[in-house]
Amino acid sequence: MCPGEGDRAVTAIDTGASAGPFATRREGTGGVVLRGHPEHTGWSDSSARAVLQLLVESVAEMVGFRVAVLSVVIEGELVTMAYVGPEEHREWLSQTDPVHVLDPVLERACAWGRFCFLAAEDYDVEELKGHWVVVAPDGEERPDAWHPHDALLATLRDDAGVLVGILSVDDPVSGCRPDAAQRRLLERYAAQAERGVITAVEREEMVQQIAHAESARRLVRDASAAGHDSLEAVVAHVHRPLVEGFDARGSWVHVVEPDGTGRGWARDLADELVELPTEVVRLAEGLAPHLWRHQRVVVLGGEEADRAALEIPQVASLLQQSSTLLARLGLGSALAVPLGVGPTCRGFLVLARDPGDPVWSTVERESALEIGHDLGASLTTAAVLERERRLVRELQQLDDHRSQVIATLSHELRTPLAVISGNLELLGDLDLAEASPYRAAMARGTARMQNVVEDLLLLTRVSDPRHPLVRVPVDVRAALEEVAALIRNTAQAKGLTLDLGVGAGRLVVPGDPHEIDRMLSNLASNAVKYTPAGGRVTMTAHRYGGEVRVQVCDTGIGIGEQDQAALFRAFFRTTNPEALRQPGTGLGLSIVAAVAERHGGEVAVSSVLGEGTTFTLTLPAT
Repeated sequence: MCPGEGDRAVTAIDTGASAGPFATRREGTGGVVLRGHPEHTGWSDSSARAVLQLLVESVAEMVGFRVAVLSVVIEGELVTMAYVGPEEHREWLSQTDPVHVLDPVLERACAWGRFCFLAAEDYDVEELKGHWVVVAPDGEERPDAWHPHDALLATLRDDAGVLVGILSVDDPVSGCRPDAAQRRLLERYAAQAERGVITAVEREEMVQQIAHAESARRLVRDASAAGHDSLEAVVAHVHRPLVEGFDARGSWVHVVEPDGTGRGWARDLADELVELPTEVVRLAEGLAPHLWRHQRVVVLGGEEADRAALEIPQVASLLQQSSTLLARLGLGSALAVPLGVGPTCRGFLVLARDPGDPVWSTVERESALEIGHDLGASLTTAAVLERERRLVRELQQLDDHRSQVIATLSHELRTPLAVISGNLELLGDLDLAEASPYRAAMARGTARMQNVVEDLLLLTRVSDPRHPLVRVPVDVRAALEEVAALIRNTAQAKGLTLDLGVGAGRLVVPGDPHEIDRMLSNLASNAVKYTPAGGRVTMTAHRYGGEVRVQVCDTGIGIGEQDQAALFRAFFRTTNPEALRQPGTGLGLSIVAAVAERHGGEVAVSSVLGEGTTFTLTLPAT
């Protein structure tokens, strides 16, 4: 028969001095002494433990028990925070025990309010072997005597009914089981202990939140001090401290450049990059400047969405979209933090949590806003370093280009000049008939120099925005047919097949006839030049809506991927030895690109090394 009334409740039992999961017994008594030293809990607030210790001492003294123990549930473990009893048993307090050790007596305990009583006569000692010590009681047996196997514990729960701790008492001074008056007194102390544990846990959670947030902030500051010279390096450095410091499931840092373009890096817990939908990026980009201006962070999604931020008109409409977008990403909530320096917003930071994760505390929000300043400064510094390195590379490229131009022009002009000079010396001693071959060589050298000069003059003219473009209707069909007629003999001499395919309809573009003819001629002559014997060159033109598209395809030597990136740069020559055997100045394709841009069009290349090349020219139609 259970000595009390009420619903069944969870309790716990004790173990022997040499084995057992969470308790020990003082010889000659029954009851429970929960173990587990607070040094193993990571609790940093010693004042909270002092309050709990004082409370336990009050229970023991005022209610009349020689032993009292208060254990707190921390990460599924029962950890002793306060103890009153014989000193020889303190060594057992250094061990923790899982909460599930309470389960064996779940169906045996009777509830006395918050307390649960397990009478010795209500269970078989053999069933709980390994969790209980069998000892002989001291003194004379009485009907209401406290039995060595009796256990009396209070289950302490928070407002949601979750177990947060256990208050156990043992060895009553009277030697008897508690009467009604003692039970009422025990209930009052259990209520105080319950509130004390809840307060201590909440306080410790806040202390830990502050510690984690401060740790994250220090590491973010370290990112600036470490001198990372790229935005990506800074973001990669701060990801782990941010997700660990704020117990987040992922981080997203997005940086907005002065020209309005943005770059972002979103990472999950595994540090893998995550691609985000465009509408999510646009939402955050629209939100960040307003948050920075008002120096606010905002919680997106979930029941904790920051309603206070709705007072900012621009933010209110954006917040209404956030819940839907977060649900699509499988997230419960997100903390949006603006990043910036001074009056300038440099971007934003978003920390995400899963559905069911803890809410974002006030401490975390305040710390995140401070991190927004620190990280904004780090990103600004990294952006400046990136721009400086980019400028240095561009200057180096310009210097290399200048050297290449000088070398190319020197080579292209020196050879024909040497031919002309040598032949002039020979002409002095020859009659008119003998001089004919030398005059022809000088004419070829002069023509080559003239082509280089004409190419330079044309490139200068079409690249100069101050030089006006006089537009007249240009028939692309007629221009292509003329180009095909000019190169057909050269193609046939090399053993090439030349195809011309022009679509029906009007193929007229507005522009300069000479420049368009030169552009088409350069593409066609290049295709013939770099296609071996037996190959094919195809030229086509078609109308697509408001555009005329011209393609020049060949089955030639092709262009490598690395060369394609610089193909339209003036004086660029490929590194392909097979292509270098063909004469050229490296100006032809740069003229094509400049003329196309000047006429409001564009030129693109698609090529596979060893298989052939296709140039696609697109011009706006009349």
